[in-house]
Amino acid sequence: MVKNQLLEIIIAGWQASRRRLAGELFSIPAYRSLVLKFPKTGPQQTNLPRLIKANPDHGKVLAQGHFILAGASLDIADAKELWSKPVPTRRFAAKLHEFNWIHDLLSAGAIDAEILVAAHVDYWVRVYGHWNPFSWTPALAARRCLNWLCVGQVLLGEGKAAALRRDSLVRQVAYLHSLGNIASDTRDRLQIALAIVATGMLLPGAEKYLERGLALFAEQLAEQILPDGGHISRNPEMATLTLCDLVAIKTLFEQHNTQVPDDLNKALARLAPMVRFLCAADGHLVAFNGGGEGRTLTTKRLLHDLSTPESAFSYAPHSGYQRVKTASSVLIMDTGRPPPERFSQGAHAGALAFELSTPGGRLIVNCGWSEDQPDPWHLAVRSSAAHSTLVINDSSSAQIRAGGLRAALLGPRLRQRGNANPSRRSIESGTGTKLEASHGGYLHQYGLIHQRQILVSTNGEEFLGEDKVFRPLDAPKVSAQAVLDCALRFHLHPKVRASQARDGAQVLLVLPDGTGWRFHCENAVVELQPSVYLGAGAPPMRTVQMVVQHAINTQADITDPQNHFHWSIKRM
Repeated sequence: MVKNQLLEIIIAGWQASRRRLAGELFSIPAYRSLVLKFPKTGPQQTNLPRLIKANPDHGKVLAQGHFILAGASLDIADAKELWSKPVPTRRFAAKLHEFNWIHDLLSAGAIDAEILVAAHVDYWVRVYGHWNPFSWTPALAARRCLNWLCVGQVLLGEGKAAALRRDSLVRQVAYLHSLGNIASDTRDRLQIALAIVATGMLLPGAEKYLERGLALFAEQLAEQILPDGGHISRNPEMATLTLCDLVAIKTLFEQHNTQVPDDLNKALARLAPMVRFLCAADGHLVAFNGGGEGRTLTTKRLLHDLSTPESAFSYAPHSGYQRVKTASSVLIMDTGRPPPERFSQGAHAGALAFELSTPGGRLIVNCGWSEDQPDPWHLAVRSSAAHSTLVINDSSSAQIRAGGLRAALLGPRLRQRGNANPSRRSIESGTGTKLEASHGGYLHQYGLIHQRQILVSTNGEEFLGEDKVFRPLDAPKVSAQAVLDCALRFHLHPKVRASQARDGAQVLLVLPDGTGWRFHCENAVVELQPSVYLGAGAPPMRTVQMVVQHAINTQADITDPQNHFHWSIKRM
């Protein structure tokens, strides 16, 4: 294992060095003119379709020179200052250089919005257009090219200035094209492929990039879209973003009367139902593994336009989620392992967490995440304590590698040592649907298994839960203390009003539509503690969580009642 990790670090360092060398060569004028023959392109006639809804309110703020990106802000006097002034955070810089914000600016309705966007792009080309080790990272370059192509009729049309912008875009695409298999080991390679394909289709004269882009595109679809339609990152929001990208590129093929690749149609046929599967009762996404509600993605509109029916399946075995839908509620439970490590930079340690929503509002949630949130929150919301699950000794069920050389080269990956056992689903005659799953994320540290069962009544108005912590017969020998603290956490959506009953074992919950629910835990005191919800976008929203704390015996087997938690949620 150590040898494999060391080899992975060496390979990552070697690839980073090759990318840096390729970029440095691109920055040399003589090399560009003698070795690299960039094609001359004509004006872009149509835009790359964009399915993500722009935010006009944010655009008006941008037009006034107030930039709010990735939870940080910067005030500027003009476009030139933006590209010469120090920025507050690295994530702010990344969001700035990918140019996704230009869609908000253009949607604001300002008279000179197109002139302002063009000015920002022109200053970027002057300062960073030849090459820069940060702004030309493959992921940022790909997203920047896609965003420029989405407004190509504004930026890349007729005139000398537009020709200079096209030349810059082609240089960036040529750079991505030249990197090949060292471009990235993550999901960004799909967007790299999309940028190459879209450039080859939209810019007259750049057709030579199309074949290579399509080959990379097919390769990434096969790797990243799982057989059940989920994204390999296990992030519902990432699945939806990918769906938006694929629909856009399919629309582009159709607009150009070009045959849509079979692998693209097959990926869309799997991906769209999975996105529907991962929606709460309100039609927006559930917050698992680095994603949030995704409201700006307009998930409901996208699925409606695609004529995606209500999910006909209730278990996604490759993505690792179980779903129980009734007329009164939707429950979605995470029953899988973390994604492969190279796709886990944003994954969360939320083993066996669940979300519960109703037509009247969301009830039980995870803290979630949004790219608009401030940096300091990111590591905290990846921990198990930020999820509606059981937490032992305030530690996480998976290791988050956020520091050191490994994290610097490979990203803040997530690693769970213990296996997740296959989840089971059964129909209890006359009662409802029973979910059962377990995970071994605490085996290496404490020698313990966490098992969770949830029985959902047929009408969806009653949920009976049981959480067990036990030492299996083949548990590894670990030096854990005999008694550990254990906390059962249920995070509430900010719009839920919670009040504790006098007996201390019950909490009354009222949703925005006035419907009431009652949480009860047998033989235990339920505390209301502060929490935070980040899944709806910035700023973080204050909320509360229901917490049941109890001491567990680390030597107990599965039959020991001391390590059993029985709880229920019932509609009043």
